[in-house]
Amino acid sequence: MSNSISIKSGTEKPRANRAKIWFLVHSWMAMPIWAFVFFICLTGTIATVSQEIVWLADPASRANPPAQAGALLSFDEIVAVVKEGHPEAIIQSISRPVKSQFALTADISYPDTTTRTLYVNPYTGVIQGESSRFDFRQFVRGLHGWLLLPWTNGYSWGWYLVSITAIPMLVSLVTGLVVYKRFWRGFLRPRLRFNVSARVFWGDFHRLAGIWSIPFIAIISITSIWFLLQGILRDNQISFSTAGPPIYVDRLMCRSWMATARHRLLSAWIKQRRLLKRPFLICRRLLSLCRVMRMRTTVLVGAV
Repeated sequence: MSNSISIKSGTEKPRANRAKIWFLVHSWMAMPIWAFVFFICLTGTIATVSQEIVWLADPASRANPPAQAGALLSFDEIVAVVKEGHPEAIIQSISRPVKSQFALTADISYPDTTTRTLYVNPYTGVIQGESSRFDFRQFVRGLHGWLLLPWTNGYSWGWYLVSITAIPMLVSLVTGLVVYKRFWRGFLRPRLRFNVSARVFWGDFHRLAGIWSIPFIAIISITSIWFLLQGILRDNQISFSTAGPPIYVDRLMCRSWMATARHRLLSAWIKQRRLLKRPFLICRRLLSLCRVMRMRTTVLVGAV
């Protein structure tokens, strides 16, 4: 009897020591950085709704569709509107929002290197207002992404400070699942005891909040590790892609190619009407023209 008790106690002692080590690792992975992680999560939460906050604060960013709303203006029409209102500006980018209640944004720059963001109604083409390129949305995203630290040679140090927190977060997640035995039962039978003691209540609350935040912590930590690797690879100029740099084609060049192709097709069609007695020559010329257009279209699509 005494031998069985001693053997049982001997096997339980290493298991208890192992559980204690996991618990200490779980605790120390969270305690030193909890305030910093809370700050990152808070700014990230605000960043996800920053566009909606700007929509509430700035009426120029709103674009409710009119009662008889037609089709949205094309990008060429937006470019013409911006050029008419700001002829000296250079259009950097045009962003069409996902939701119909938001105005279209056009980022422009001037010869004196100043930049602005224009709010354009996508239905009427009216420039409703403008703002600085570094608005509230960009401020919150920069604060969350790299702590607004400067980008000098390569990625900002703030980028690494934010993304490296994914490592202790992931370790805390794994050790928490090891310490909390049969954690999946918390999904089926959640327990939150109010009438026992404060320690029991906060322990139940910690476990309950922890198991329901497992997918969020996993997504945040894994994506942050990817951002960390992205910064390391780009700063060291390491690439795993075998494709060359993308091909960029000027807008005027695209229009010139397409106009030339249309003109050649039309001219060929007019000429071939006079050569109906030579069908083989007609087909060969049309096929050569279509082959040229297909090659140029492939280059244009690859540039986009």
